[in-house]
Amino acid sequence: MNYRNRNLVDVLNPRSLITLANDKVFTKTTLEKHSITTPNELAIINNSRQIEPIYQMLIRRDMPFVLKPARSARGRGVVLYQKVDKDGVTKVNGHRMEKSDFEFFIQQILQGEYSFGRPQDGVLIEEKIETDKSWIMKDLPGAPDLRIVLIEGKPELAMARLPTEASEGRANLHCGAVGMGIDLVTHVTQGGVHLDKRIDRHPDTNQILAGHPVLDFDRCLEIAIQCYEAVPLGLLGVDLMRDINNGPTVVELNARPGLAIQVANGAGLLMSNSLSNK
Repeated sequence: MNYRNRNLVDVLNPRSLITLANDKVFTKTTLEKHSITTPNELAIINNSRQIEPIYQMLIRRDMPFVLKPARSARGRGVVLYQKVDKDGVTKVNGHRMEKSDFEFFIQQILQGEYSFGRPQDGVLIEEKIETDKSWIMKDLPGAPDLRIVLIEGKPELAMARLPTEASEGRANLHCGAVGMGIDLVTHVTQGGVHLDKRIDRHPDTNQILAGHPVLDFDRCLEIAIQCYEAVPLGLLGVDLMRDINNGPTVVELNARPGLAIQVANGAGLLMSNSLSNK
């Protein structure tokens, strides 16, 4: 981690671009200018006066949506909602929130509860994409996603992130999801990591993690390179999900991608050609 921060993040990532990547709203705007597919935006909330009119808009739209703090990390504060009505909202896991609790949650986000250094934050609300739950593996308790790490625009490592019951259907490793390494040449999965330990099988389904070909992986690599061209961070993590209708879709960029991807692949970034030749 110290090597990553000193020799990769500090050297390869200008602070101005880190600030851009850390803000989901600015990132989304930049990617869209480069014709890179992202989830459809429904609303942005920057102050408490906007909460009520946007709440009424969500009732009228009557569709599943995703709420994200603009400047959070590690999936903190990101919640998926299935339905909204005049009395409250229902999460995709079936849990119910009263309208007053939902509004208080948004107030917490605006006050920096989930942001870097707790500065004033914003809220990004996006249409929930029609995720392909069987993209990487069948019978998962949620939709998987894909992370590709690039060094100066060259893909170096990739992994799929698989939801678990413990992660409540979210593909976030910090919440208990599984990371599964992907061979960049064969596009086939090769073992995984769960709670920082190497594993061979999914903890819920007992399915073997290695040996699954990843659909549309070539396209995912192309999109990751396009993201580098839009936001040229020397060390860049690109997170994608597969929309049933639109294919691979970028959901987030990371200026400080975590190291679990190395454990999932059984290989470190220092073994990559881009770094070993420096």
